[in-house]
Amino acid sequence: MQLPPLKSLWYFKHAAELGSFKLAAEQLFVSQAAVSQQIRLLEQQLDCSLFTRHTRYVELTRQGEQLLPHVLKGFSHLQAGVQAVSQDSHPNTLNLTVLPSFASGWLLGRISDFQNKYPNIKVRIEPSDQLADFSAGQVDLGIRFGQGNYPGLHSELISDDSLFLAYKPGAIDVNKPLKPQILAQKLIKDVCPDAERGWLTLAQQLAVSPDALPALEIDNAALVIQATLAGQGIAMVRRRLIETQLQLGQLEIYPNYEYHCQYKYYLAAPPEHFKWQKVQLFKDWLLAQFALDDQQFYQLHQ
Repeated sequence: MQLPPLKSLWYFKHAAELGSFKLAAEQLFVSQAAVSQQIRLLEQQLDCSLFTRHTRYVELTRQGEQLLPHVLKGFSHLQAGVQAVSQDSHPNTLNLTVLPSFASGWLLGRISDFQNKYPNIKVRIEPSDQLADFSAGQVDLGIRFGQGNYPGLHSELISDDSLFLAYKPGAIDVNKPLKPQILAQKLIKDVCPDAERGWLTLAQQLAVSPDALPALEIDNAALVIQATLAGQGIAMVRRRLIETQLQLGQLEIYPNYEYHCQYKYYLAAPPEHFKWQKVQLFKDWLLAQFALDDQQFYQLHQ
């Protein structure tokens, strides 16, 4: 007998493990109808029923139970084979795809420390708002700010972040009420979901309409920071992106307002990349740098 299509067996595996075509579809990022179709094709080729369909779930028939362990073993061997041939072909070069705001606001000011610790690893940074296509083999690891959902990739949470009101030293007197000072200042707004929610929260806290906080809107976090450094107004920015400016005293933050971002920082890459030594070293270095920044921040703003 000719072997069934690998796709049908893959869908069968997920449906069998989850006991649901709907859940399998969600995990595979396809429609429930697509899962049902692949299972039907598999059943037609094998000339037997593999599932008993119920309203909210499915369960394996006797034939399905016989097939499942062989399918699991087969995919396990396939995965081992793929990993065997997908070893890091360039262990001394680390290719990163990074958001431009994170690259300019945080990474570039610290990457020399990683290079000094690991001089044998050449680092290449590709700033991009879009997550690169890893299938081309040109990228090892991505750093993203989001919710951790990157289809086909493994993601690992590395840090959260918060929005603060940032300004040139002296623009706000922290010993005086914030409301009249904010209303008298020029404001700079980063056009992104978290920043929008942050401004709305601030307006509620000050008991004013959001329309009372007109702002220059800039669709680029790095340019928002640049405008703030140039003294163009008060901005609401992510703390991670202004760590260096805070430490150097180039910017200050209002200590009594903080908005915890719903988005967070993630590493994203194919699962096997996280086994590479250079990726593990970079991840450990990132976590150590974040911890050091946190320590310095809370020492300055406790």
